[in-house]
Amino acid sequence: MKNPNSLVARRQDPLRTLYREDPSKALSYKEVRTLYTGTTDAVHGRVFPTGFPEVAWDYGIDDTVGGFDDLPNPGHLLCAALAACMDSTVRMLADRLGVRIERLEVEVNGDADVRGCLAMSRSVRPGFRQMQCRLALELDPEADPQVGAMLVRQAEKLCVTLDTLRNGTPIAVNFEVAHPAHTEPDAAAAQTAASAWRSH
Repeated sequence: MKNPNSLVARRQDPLRTLYREDPSKALSYKEVRTLYTGTTDAVHGRVFPTGFPEVAWDYGIDDTVGGFDDLPNPGHLLCAALAACMDSTVRMLADRLGVRIERLEVEVNGDADVRGCLAMSRSVRPGFRQMQCRLALELDPEADPQVGAMLVRQAEKLCVTLDTLRNGTPIAVNFEVAHPAHTEPDAAAAQTAASAWRSH
């Protein structure tokens, strides 16, 4: 089943041809940054997605770790990334198939034991213990009943964020610590600070 009027197909089909001819063209790079210059407190910040100069995401910190819980925190942003990716994946698949969605709701939740973030116990990880993703999908009454199940299966298989979280993508972290009196980053000081934090 294919939708001859599919916006997604019109956008994707030429790309599929391009990527078959040159797989290097299929690499999609994403980048965000934060910038703190001493103008806000330690529990609020702003994220800037590269390439979108008019967009910024303000964030706060959870009150369970000393913040005020007055803005979405990084955990919300992580859940939001998964929800947005699942939502868009389902809708793009439905568009290609010509299946009308009457309603789609995606809910993502998870929890973390904050003792890990507070360095209270070496046995407690700072990360989320588990996450759940719930999709409530209502299709056109005339759609084939099996299409809904197929859409969810394919979305679970093709969602970029879900695959990233489930399969543990390698992450390299590099710190450069500089002091006003020095011109070179002080790697030793960074190591000392990290060791002191872990010993708490």
